Amino acid sequence: MKDSAAIKRANKARIRALLRTGASCTKQQIAQRTGLSVASCNTYLNEMETAGEVLGRKHERHEVGRNAAFYTLNEEYESILCLFFSLLQGVRSVTTLVLSPTGRLRLRQERTFPCLDAAAVEQQAAAALEQFPNISRIMVGTPSIAEKGVIRHSDLPELEEVPLKALLEARFHRPVFLANDMHYKVYGYYRQKQVEEEIITLVNYPAGVLPGTATVHKGMLLTGQNLFAGMVGFLDYGIPRAEQIQQLQRPTAEPLVIQAAIALISILNPHRLLFTGDLLRAEDLPRIRAACLRCIPEEYLPDFVFLPHTEEYYRWGMYWTAMDRKDEEE
Repeated sequence: MKDSAAIKRANKARIRALLRTGASCTKQQIAQRTGLSVASCNTYLNEMETAGEVLGRKHERHEVGRNAAFYTLNEEYESILCLFFSLLQGVRSVTTLVLSPTGRLRLRQERTFPCLDAAAVEQQAAAALEQFPNISRIMVGTPSIAEKGVIRHSDLPELEEVPLKALLEARFHRPVFLANDMHYKVYGYYRQKQVEEEIITLVNYPAGVLPGTATVHKGMLLTGQNLFAGMVGFLDYGIPRAEQIQQLQRPTAEPLVIQAAIALISILNPHRLLFTGDLLRAEDLPRIRAACLRCIPEEYLPDFVFLPHTEEYYRWGMYWTAMDRKDEEE
């Protein structure tokens, strides 16, 4: 049984979920759409308005009676800082995003570094916080395993074994969440496409580094015991790891892509298998699908979808993860 604090937290989360759509609603409308009583909505909205999280504005009615207050989320109440770094074709970069409480993009910056170490990440975070002091939490995406806030098996050797979560929290005194980039991307796709009852697997093949995948199973992100579920670069391809990485170029990568796809379909049985990364093209998918048919009956194959760009889903995945954590904590 939930205690009163948990019930209050869950009910406020229902109000936020409605207002995050950009809706402007009266207490009565919020009660109707959330299933809460008008009295409960009145209590929660008063608390949220006092804290500055929501704004209540009077709108005149044409009929006789008191003016109604319409409530919206306060876009200036807080900001979410999203940082993600990458190594693409030898170029190291950090992308900085600042998002509003409704997910509106307030800032996007990208900077390259000859050495992308923890100091470089801290530098970008500090610059964003100077511009947006109302940042309430920091979301970090990494092309690596992110186990207990520590970066492991990273594409960027200068970040290997760096406890980035603890470093950022100690310096900036805000909650930090560190996760694998693929986890954010597939979760963002799932939330934006609203495919609640589907199993979605995203496969990423960047040139010259180990591939990764991530899966949402009917709303649940599959992360695994050590947060690397979907690391198909760890599969046995019958060749040494160094040779495997050398083969991750066009066109020599395709047999490895096919082997990983067969494994993913056999184990996860997804509704959609999403492919991205600079090693792949849309015209590759029919060949990959045909090769999978040699092992898997056609009626069990998922939809094969090519995503040329994933930053939009990356951004939304970081945003929705931040909102999920906010609703769990407050």
